[in-house]
Amino acid sequence: MKRILNSAATGALALLLVAAGAAPAPAASYEYDRLNACPTVKGRTGCSPGIVVKHWHKKGATKRGVGWVYASTEITGKRSTYQARWLYQRPGGKLTAASGWKTAKRPAPDTSFVETSWGRDGRTGPQYPTGTRICVEIRETGRTACVRLR
Repeated sequence: MKRILNSAATGALALLLVAAGAAPAPAASYEYDRLNACPTVKGRTGCSPGIVVKHWHKKGATKRGVGWVYASTEITGKRSTYQARWLYQRPGGKLTAASGWKTAKRPAPDTSFVETSWGRDGRTGPQYPTGTRICVEIRETGRTACVRLR
């Protein structure tokens, strides 16, 4: 009889612990945003260069997490390889390289642009204050494209 009560008590305790662990904890409310810029060169089509930044933050926070940065540029002339890097500038600060140079590649043989990206989608990556400028620079053209985190 003692053994039956003991196993019943253990089973009830295990059920209680599992149920408590399965209860959803109140999650922080996150907001996600995607910023992009596409400066063009007169007389040409497409971005030269283009930038897309996906960032996230908790509701009401003053810092923004940068999860993913994308750069692209139109191919000019016979050049087929380009290198890109991304940079950031905190409010009142100087423009700082966030990465080294990375080779940008054509996504398909019949495209007229090259692209590359850094990071992953989601709540990953470094955090910067609101108002920080995120830029991409193409080494061969010397051009940059920037967005400002809001």
